[in-house]
Amino acid sequence: MKVIVIVQYARKSADGRYDAGRGQKIGVITAYFKGLDKCPNWLNE
Repeated sequence: MKVIVIVQYARKSADGRYDAGRGQKIGVITAYFKGLDKCPNWLNE
């Protein structure tokens, strides 16, 4: 399985809606398995 991770190493989000604060970075936005509609149960344990 291939995991896709979306990361934004910036203080503000690209759309300007979120600001992590002075000297902080946002980090991981989301992660998901490519080609699957639902994550396996073992992932949540």
